[in-house]
Amino acid sequence: MRSGFSARLDQFVHQGLTGGCVWGLRSAEGEWGVTRSHVKNVLEVMPFWANQYDAEKVCCEEWRVYSATPIDLEEFLEDWLPGMHKDCMQVGINWCVDLRGDEVAPLDLMELFVSKLD
Repeated sequence: MRSGFSARLDQFVHQGLTGGCVWGLRSAEGEWGVTRSHVKNVLEVMPFWANQYDAEKVCCEEWRVYSATPIDLEEFLEDWLPGMHKDCMQVGINWCVDLRGDEVAPLDLMELFVSKLD
């Protein structure tokens, strides 16, 4: 895992632990928001936010079909991150309105959460 974590990543972990959930984007049909990586174009990225407000800010233009949806932190760590690793996806962290920001490997993010729990 890289050593210099960004402030967004650190904020995501801290707020996720404090709030007990993270926020993803889900359509009325139950589809979760996914896009191509800006770092490794061959990978898909599923973005998540530490709070509802920031997640809702990106629900415009082509992303207007989505709404901010909470995911319990335990479920995120135990089910979502291992599943995303299996599917060779990256995790987008606290992206800004232009849908850009940190992208991390799911198991690296899990490791960071676990290190903050100790």
